[in-house]
Amino acid sequence: MGNSYSIAHKSGEIWTGQANLQPITFKSDRLLANGTSVSFISSARAFFQWPDFTRKPVFKFIAKRIGPFNGTVTLDRRRVYILPTRAGLVFLLLLLLLLVGSVNYNKSLGFVLTFILLGLGNVILFATWKNLAGSRLRAGGSLPVFAGEKAGFAVQLENQSVQTRYSIAVSHQGREYEVVDVPGEAVALAHFQVDAARRGILQAGRFRLSTEFPTGLFVAWTWIDLSMQTLVYPRPALSAEIPISTSVEAGDQPMQSAGMEEYAGLRKYQPGDSWRRVAWKVVARTDELVTRQYHGGQPQLQWIDWQSLSVSGSEARLSVMTRLVIDAEAAGRNYGLRLPGVEIEPAHGRSHYGHCLKALALYGDS
Repeated sequence: MGNSYSIAHKSGEIWTGQANLQPITFKSDRLLANGTSVSFISSARAFFQWPDFTRKPVFKFIAKRIGPFNGTVTLDRRRVYILPTRAGLVFLLLLLLLLVGSVNYNKSLGFVLTFILLGLGNVILFATWKNLAGSRLRAGGSLPVFAGEKAGFAVQLENQSVQTRYSIAVSHQGREYEVVDVPGEAVALAHFQVDAARRGILQAGRFRLSTEFPTGLFVAWTWIDLSMQTLVYPRPALSAEIPISTSVEAGDQPMQSAGMEEYAGLRKYQPGDSWRRVAWKVVARTDELVTRQYHGGQPQLQWIDWQSLSVSGSEARLSVMTRLVIDAEAAGRNYGLRLPGVEIEPAHGRSHYGHCLKALALYGDS
């Protein structure tokens, strides 16, 4: 027809009926029955998606209140936040449906039930918030680890009220590690771990405390940074040979053989013990890893020298030197450490052992 317009579908295109008009193409899988596009729904879902409160602060006003603090902080009302959980959202939806139904059908008992549940929800909300607010936190310390291991950190939760605080969870980087109860006027320890990927000083960073007690309808939480840190030693090499030229210092007594030492007994294997002293026959009988201990005789003297190593690369040298320190301490030798600009006189014992590993861990740090 001359001036009339007709709409026809042809191969996924819309034609207007006029020959001089171009077709308007569309993808049928992008159009729903009600005309709402999939992209619009995806955008709406992203907009209404619940923020991930387990990993990092999503609001600037929260980020300003997490620290870092100098080892201690009290969780006052400004630092504890609360929101409904999934179960709490279902509870709120139920209250809304009860209210709408009561209004629609003019049911007095429906109003009574709705407002009783609403009041109960307010009590639960306050109880959940109060279970965490008011706690005092202190850094609990940590032990040095080797690179590649997990560093453990402890947090002291001090309850200054007479009421017990139940089910307080500590998490780090989205992973929950421990749930503790803190009795009234007492202290409890909560632990979490951080991957120690490289040597040096490892900062624990912020961690998360949360609780859903008593009903699980609400979650109260906080992020806190107590400026906790630990020392990460270099990753020890799997094995290392003592350079012959530096095994015994000139002028000292020669190295004593194991046969001149007196057998002192067995003890449980500890990381760093020499595999040569493992009592394999005992291990086969008891399935418990133990090592032989000796005493007596003149301690051997060994210099662990940066320049005497044949490996190349700073990290590779530090790795070999770490293994040599571990083996020398396990063997009971007197050993010294020589790094560019650093020299530690020969000795042995836990204090000397830690001193040498600390020098290796911090080598090159300004």
